Amino acid sequence: MIRAIILFALATMVLSCASTHTSLSANSILPRKGYVFIKIIVNLKRCTGDVCETGRITAAGSGFIIKTTYKGSFIMTASHVCATDKSILQSGVEAEDKLKVETLDGRNYDAVVLTHDPKIDACLMFAEDLVSDIEEVKLSDSEPKEGDKVYNIASPHTIHFKNIVPIFEGRYIGQRGVNGFYTFDAAPGSSGSMILNEDGELIGLLHSVFIKMHSVVVSVRYRDLMHFIKRGLIEHAGKQMKELHDYNKYILER
Repeated sequence: MIRAIILFALATMVLSCASTHTSLSANSILPRKGYVFIKIIVNLKRCTGDVCETGRITAAGSGFIIKTTYKGSFIMTASHVCATDKSILQSGVEAEDKLKVETLDGRNYDAVVLTHDPKIDACLMFAEDLVSDIEEVKLSDSEPKEGDKVYNIASPHTIHFKNIVPIFEGRYIGQRGVNGFYTFDAAPGSSGSMILNEDGELIGLLHSVFIKMHSVVVSVRYRDLMHFIKRGLIEHAGKQMKELHDYNKYILER
């Protein structure tokens, strides 16, 4: 059984769970503007009769933009980053999650969860009005092979500044069950970050790291990640594009 910790920076605790084929430089290939820093505020409430107690937990993770429409951007992260695990709460405690995303250049937007799958630890969110000075992370058409060089753009321990985000290099080492395995450094705060091939295309989403070896990380398996993203975009982005098409048709016919 895989022993891994969730790379999820809580204010008071850390939960368990987490290129180049061409002559182009990594700077010109890697989608740095597709990175987002995710801030989570969990508002807690427990009532006994007419008396209620409240509290707050703050957390952080990493994410990336996969699609931008006229309304905003679709963002991927890990499921344990975007949604509170209700099973860890004490009896009678209610939790309300509020999500914000921060772009590489320091702009902040509210985000909402569209769908998430705890089984593979993947989450699709939407940030309204996030439409400019960003870039989409392209999906790879093929899964990685053992030994392939990879890149990771993430904010471990919440390390990020305006126009600065850590970039790591590593290798793909194989898969087991629903997980893909890579070697590069990671830490709390890296959860939900993109794993890219040498062409700067998405092949994985980091969600965990081995407890005793923080340079061995665990990702959503390639095929499961592609299926989750494409299914989510068909449902949610497709709906937005249909709305835009219907609106344009209405204007033209007036």
